Amino acid sequence: MKIHNKTAICIKIHNQRLQNVVMLFLAIFVLFTTSCKNNDDDLIGPKIIFKKGSQYISGDTSIIIGKSFRTGIEVSSGDANITNLIIRLNDGTEKTFLDTGMNVSSFSLDKMLPKTANLHDVWTFIVRDKNGKSASISFTVFADSNSIYQPVIYYTSVILGAQNNQDTGSFFDVDYNTRYNLMEAYAIQDSIEMLYYYDAIASDANTIASPNANLDASVFPGIYGLSNWTVKNEIRYFKLAISHTDFINISNDSLLIASYDEPNAKRKAKNLISGNIYSFKTPKGKYGIFRVIKVYGTSGGSVEIEIKIQK
Repeated sequence: MKIHNKTAICIKIHNQRLQNVVMLFLAIFVLFTTSCKNNDDDLIGPKIIFKKGSQYISGDTSIIIGKSFRTGIEVSSGDANITNLIIRLNDGTEKTFLDTGMNVSSFSLDKMLPKTANLHDVWTFIVRDKNGKSASISFTVFADSNSIYQPVIYYTSVILGAQNNQDTGSFFDVDYNTRYNLMEAYAIQDSIEMLYYYDAIASDANTIASPNANLDASVFPGIYGLSNWTVKNEIRYFKLAISHTDFINISNDSLLIASYDEPNAKRKAKNLISGNIYSFKTPKGKYGIFRVIKVYGTSGGSVEIEIKIQK
């Protein structure tokens, strides 16, 4: 009987020790997880501020509809490198204007942004770091009460030659409605905003683009070729689903402004056929719409378009 009691006492002591060990492990686990949580909470995230100065918009303001404005940000990291920048526009519908990755400790950015046709636009700038920490800033741009839609310029016929067309230039100065060949364009790179070529490499066929559209070097080769340009303007294009009648009836820049979807615009208007209509915005911030009248041939051919653009 005494032996049985002794056994029972040993079992009880063993169970008590086991319970103590379990409680110790639980305490260590709670302490560890709490410590990790506190450490995560103590991590320093990135910092983002607007650039100041008369050339920058850095707070709520009013701007004429259709005008572009400059804003700038300065970003610095905390405990981890910055990995993501997002710019969002809410003009009644939230859109991602820019979403780009990186791995840097700091950066500075200037950006030209448009005043849309809506009464107010909320612009939000978000940065995230490798630890998942983020920071954001924003401002609202209201439509200036003096906003008035302006008349447009109408280029009734613009003919551009493809890269192997010896008679008709491929390069176009939109502001001055002037066409140039490759050698001429090379001398005035800052004025060239649009170009035309036939793309047999990427199967894009008849394409209107701009010097910064990542063309294969073989399209415009040689000493005057795009790979040797130091200034490469960029236009982005957004395909529209409007009729020729709608195009002809454009009498002011309201549709030019409202139809351009910058977040979804592309650097190439490709596989062009007669009747295609695209909106665009020039590097100087002018909105326009072009319609394809006719496409002639391939690399030795040409395209004829009509354009309506802001003055």
